[in-house]
Amino acid sequence: MVVVKIVDEAVAEKVDTTFIAEKLAHLKNVSIVFVCTEEGGAEDDWIDADGLRNVVIQLPYALVRLLPDAREMMFERVIQVLGLN
Repeated sequence: MVVVKIVDEAVAEKVDTTFIAEKLAHLKNVSIVFVCTEEGGAEDDWIDADGLRNVVIQLPYALVRLLPDAREMMFERVIQVLGLN
């Protein structure tokens, strides 16, 4: 599992990719990109030619700014998007 983030500086410390990578280390062939910027963007989900599932998850910037950290929100979104619930 690969987990990365594209975030504005104001929320960078709140979006903990290491937490997600450790919680879901058993998942193979999955790459997750968390995006949390003022501009926002679209979510996406595709499987590339090598069989790697790539998932882009948008986090709500205004809400993340208010939270002490976004780990629980991030985990819930991953579970939902990957259909692990």
